[in-house]
Amino acid sequence: MNGADEARRGAFFQQLRRVGASIEATHDIDDIMLNLSAGICELFGADRLSIYTLSDDKGSLVSKVKTGLTSFKQLKLPVSADSIAGYVALSGTLLNLLDVYDEEELRRHSAMLRFQQGVDRRTGYRTREMLVAPIVYPTDGSLAGVIQLINNRAGGPFPPMVEEGVRQLSQMLGAAFARASEAPRHDRGRFAALMPETVLPRSRLEQALHTAASSQRDIEDVLIDDCGIKTVLVGRALADFFSVPYFTFDSEHRRPVRLLDQFRQDDVLRQQWMPVVDDGNSLFVLAVDPHQARIDGTVAQAFPGVRPVWCVTTRREFRLMVAQFFSARDGKPGDAQASPALAEPAVASAMSTRAAAAAMQAPLQGGALGIGAGPAARARSDSLPGQETTSPHGDLAGIVAGLAAQAHGHGIRELHISTSPGDAPGEIRFQVSGILLRD
Repeated sequence: MNGADEARRGAFFQQLRRVGASIEATHDIDDIMLNLSAGICELFGADRLSIYTLSDDKGSLVSKVKTGLTSFKQLKLPVSADSIAGYVALSGTLLNLLDVYDEEELRRHSAMLRFQQGVDRRTGYRTREMLVAPIVYPTDGSLAGVIQLINNRAGGPFPPMVEEGVRQLSQMLGAAFARASEAPRHDRGRFAALMPETVLPRSRLEQALHTAASSQRDIEDVLIDDCGIKTVLVGRALADFFSVPYFTFDSEHRRPVRLLDQFRQDDVLRQQWMPVVDDGNSLFVLAVDPHQARIDGTVAQAFPGVRPVWCVTTRREFRLMVAQFFSARDGKPGDAQASPALAEPAVASAMSTRAAAAAMQAPLQGGALGIGAGPAARARSDSLPGQETTSPHGDLAGIVAGLAAQAHGHGIRELHISTSPGDAPGEIRFQVSGILLRD
């Protein structure tokens, strides 16, 4: 190694130590993601950077940083060889790839290894080189996430010095993730998903947090009432943060018969969770903080031996649903009227209870249940308890009418709805997409 190489190496690792000091100085993982990602790209000579964290069920990776992308929706990849990041998470090995489109190169690592080309196709970007390393917790070596550097600005594979640096950076991030997992989740982190789309600039979020603290108001109320953030965006931010579906308030939701019989209204408001659907295969539990509800053990006590499917909602919508469900206790299910306190129900709330329940059976992702909860929501002709049987075409027409009625209020300029026959008799599959006009 000549003098110039030694100087370059010394400067590189000196700057990496500065990055490590910045990481160590904060317990807020979202601050690390937001403030350091551009500097990490510059230091490592990478065009783009992705950082994934392991989901709560440990079965998938959820993107936290996607430099170069402005999409609101988080990427979610299974821990498997179906993607490069998923393979690194599964195998625990570092990969330094010259061309991710070279299938022969991928097969040298695993016959099942694939590069997911969807983002490139949607954006027109061309991924070439990729350096990917696992992030593990320092205490037990278990997986915490994955760091992924994309496209070496100098061309060719990432050099050995950068490989060594990425290994060190992954250790720093593992320690930071461990600290973050031990600390309580902060409101800043819960609503960080609002910022990538510039829906809420960082300065406005900080101001909202200060206002909520000084006035002892709920941060959700400040965001919705003072900052003008739509309830659906606050709910989606929560869904992204907790990596669970977002369940919206709907005046057509019927009280979950039998599920709530063992609960009092005061207890539900105090514990901030309640069961909402039991389809015979899965118990869906709604909470304002699924993480806290999961660790306090009360769900396991109420439903021993059951592994619930968690959903999240805003505190405002949770209070409305509790009032609706428990006011129906003295009447027949479904008699409860919607409270006028919710000025803007989420788009998905236009769906009928039947369609929303059917949509829950689709693969779950962060998003509103019923729309965005899976590849396609399903409208079935099968009746739920207490409902009249109508044709699936009638259900679909009602769903479309409700969506159209609320679209303008949510800034939706266009709606595109495609239908196709379902897998079972009387079943229609439909997908909804559109254009949301930002202020």
